[in-house]
Amino acid sequence: MASLEVGRVQIYTGDGKGKTTAALGLALRATGYGLNVLMLQFAKKLHCAEHDAAPRLGLRIVQADRVTPEACAAQIMELAREQISQVDVLILDELGEAMRRGFATREDVEALIAIKPTTTELVLTGRGLLPLADLADLVTEMRPVKHYFDEGLLARQGIEY
Repeated sequence: MASLEVGRVQIYTGDGKGKTTAALGLALRATGYGLNVLMLQFAKKLHCAEHDAAPRLGLRIVQADRVTPEACAAQIMELAREQISQVDVLILDELGEAMRRGFATREDVEALIAIKPTTTELVLTGRGLLPLADLADLVTEMRPVKHYFDEGLLARQGIEY
């Protein structure tokens, strides 16, 4: 099995479209090279097509149950702590929303980074993560320049979800 020589911390944040999509692209590439990837999702509302495609590609996605989001966020963070030394790439998708709602903290992220093996890539996505930029090796901010949502076009199956 492949492994990374050096794992980094990446953040995809901002108000623009594409944070989860970028993380999924990275996950697809990593899986293609034989890396063990786990995506943990904090706050997704829908069952999306990527949840169906992921098993066929060897990608694991664990989604928090929205019925009790606080308890599920705690379970997701616990799973992240348990799995970070078992995977090559760990993605915490929608961490920004979990933090905004008070279900995860900067201290949680710092503690996770502290136990991250040097060969594990950690990817954090979500709005409002710029305050964590000092913890990361790479920060990409997605910002909307023009978006068809502004014209009333709603999220489209296969494109936005």
